[in-house]
Amino acid sequence: MLINPKKSLGQNWLTSTGALDKIIQAGNISKSDLVLEIGPGLGVLTQKLLDQGAKVVAVEKDARLISVLEAKFDSFIKTGQLTLIEGDILELEVKTLIKNNSYKLIANIPYYITGQIFKKFLSHDNQPDLLVLLVQKEVADRITGHNSTNKTPKESILSLSVKVYGQPHYVATVKKGSFNPPPKVDSAILLIDKISKDFFTDNKINEADFFDLIKKGFKSKRKLLKSNLEITEEVLIHHKINPLARAEDLSLDEWNSLAKTILN
Repeated sequence: MLINPKKSLGQNWLTSTGALDKIIQAGNISKSDLVLEIGPGLGVLTQKLLDQGAKVVAVEKDARLISVLEAKFDSFIKTGQLTLIEGDILELEVKTLIKNNSYKLIANIPYYITGQIFKKFLSHDNQPDLLVLLVQKEVADRITGHNSTNKTPKESILSLSVKVYGQPHYVATVKKGSFNPPPKVDSAILLIDKISKDFFTDNKINEADFFDLIKKGFKSKRKLLKSNLEITEEVLIHHKINPLARAEDLSLDEWNSLAKTILN
């Protein structure tokens, strides 16, 4: 049965075996792993995960694909190695999916929900041990500083929101021809490991307050940071930050230093 990808759901079937292998390698999959997969599609990544012996919970929003996946993975579903759930990952509770178990999040996600996926899982009380996601190359570049010509890459709310919880790594570029249908831009495999909330606990900074500060700093990108945060040049100089800096110029360490003064 031929099922065409739905543009409205951001579906692009990954057809590159090489890219699939790199995702598996980045995830360091073993038989003891519980893997949460978002949007299994036709199940090519799902098959690779199962072949590694991992226990997989796959969440698929497209009702058309459920019967296809059930038929393809009938034996794995019967043994309990695969749990297939129909639903919207953004509306489902993490605890419902994986209970209190440790897990890895590995997926070829619809690109329009990338930021929401990061927020939902990285800020959750039960964070994944690691994430391996296929994202737009531009997004991976910005988060990791890959291909940046600057010694200190420009930051964004998204890049800081990832780095505050874990360490991002640019694994590999995946050309648009590796998908059916090909997206308009190239993609990249992004690994985020060493995930924790240590940044907040170690520095005694409230999570919500920190992100409110970041958002305020980026409110008007063309304005200087001191204007957006309504602080004096002296405050920035005290923290060894250029008084003419904009929000994107500050590293996570500099935001941390600034937050301790402004939020405490």
